[in-house]
Amino acid sequence: MDQNPDESNVELNGINYYNLLEGPDSGDKSAPCVLLVHALMSNLHMWDATARTLNAAGYRTLRFDHVGHHNTPPAHGVEASYHMDELTRHAHQLVKERTGQSAVEAVVGCSIGGAIAWRYAMLFPDDVKSVISIAAPGIFSPEAAKPLWTERIKQFEEDQQTGGDTLCHLTVNRWVPGDRPEDDAMRAKALTHVKTCSLQGYKILADTIRNYDYRAEAAEIGKVRCLVVAGAEDTAGKPDVLEEVAGTIPGAEYVVMPRTGHLPPMQKPKEFGEIMLRFLGVSSA
Repeated sequence: MDQNPDESNVELNGINYYNLLEGPDSGDKSAPCVLLVHALMSNLHMWDATARTLNAAGYRTLRFDHVGHHNTPPAHGVEASYHMDELTRHAHQLVKERTGQSAVEAVVGCSIGGAIAWRYAMLFPDDVKSVISIAAPGIFSPEAAKPLWTERIKQFEEDQQTGGDTLCHLTVNRWVPGDRPEDDAMRAKALTHVKTCSLQGYKILADTIRNYDYRAEAAEIGKVRCLVVAGAEDTAGKPDVLEEVAGTIPGAEYVVMPRTGHLPPMQKPKEFGEIMLRFLGVSSA
């Protein structure tokens, strides 16, 4: 893994995106690049193990913090809002700004990042060879989840007023529902990430994730290679929903990871890394 990652901030449509471009262990600055898109309320460090795996396999990696998350500040406009299409175009433009070219080897996204990975394949099929969508909420915004986001925003606002962190704990408990010792460690690690999310950043992405519908265009994802990954214990990116979505995408592969919740790349980094490299056609040995 690159010991000196190239840090940068890129201004795009009112958002000053913090990002890391990391080179492969070989030092090849022209190596193919994989774009990593993190989950809502997490940050780019959810990809630490994934980036190491990809760098060791000869890839460059580009990862960034979503608006109002971690090192990316809130949007300049107080009432800013962004559709999933806009965030996908931001990711595409970020690739061009940081690598000097529009093409990437793959887009790997988790949760809202998984939805962005799908949309990337629809909008920019000539600029990506493969997409890996992990724990996405579905190919459209689940109706039942929409009021839940309203409740979560209200809880975040209350936490801001009281100095509490109730939403942070509710979130990591939802992401990692197991009661095994390793689940406790995973929740503790994820908690450090969710505490870096701002209220504005949360509101923006919550609105984004409950206002998209790509059912009519799902087959277009099949223009590129697609892998759909679900965690068997995930109650947000539900395995049955994701298996159904995979069935609507021509040629898509579907994998469900046992004893895994909403963040497979963090919770089972070795197993996820093997699945990812196999799909990309790289030996993990």
